[in-house]
Amino acid sequence: MNNTKFAIMSTILACLGGGRVSYKYSLISINKIIELLKKHYNIEVKRRWVFQCLRDLLDQGYISRQPRRGKNSDGAVWQKSSILAITLKGARYLFSRQVLGAKQLISSIMAWMRDNIDKRFPKKDVIMNGIDDNERRRLVNLAEIVTKGFT
Repeated sequence: MNNTKFAIMSTILACLGGGRVSYKYSLISINKIIELLKKHYNIEVKRRWVFQCLRDLLDQGYISRQPRRGKNSDGAVWQKSSILAITLKGARYLFSRQVLGAKQLISSIMAWMRDNIDKRFPKKDVIMNGIDDNERRRLVNLAEIVTKGFT
């Protein structure tokens, strides 16, 4: 993974929100990503490169994406920035790179998986992309041990 992709993932992590749900997602726009990359990482990129990096991160299973578009009552099409979520694989990668907040993200994902009360985006199968049942059980147990007493 190149520096730009890592910086984009770190930027998405820093911009997570989500309100009531324990698992968080980001509504960050491409322009805001470009602005934050320049400000915090001194990386100057064009919109096209950010889209390509996001596509690569999607293909590698580090993030998931939910487009937001529809039609008004008069038939006009509207589009908003996509919802981006970091998958468990992506959170584990960020944790391996010692990114601040990655441990909390893993804990949040595991709590969300365990409780499974919210059926909206992101979907369980997308977040657990590429992880078999044995690995998932091991991670759930590990997360409970590691995050015991952690808020």
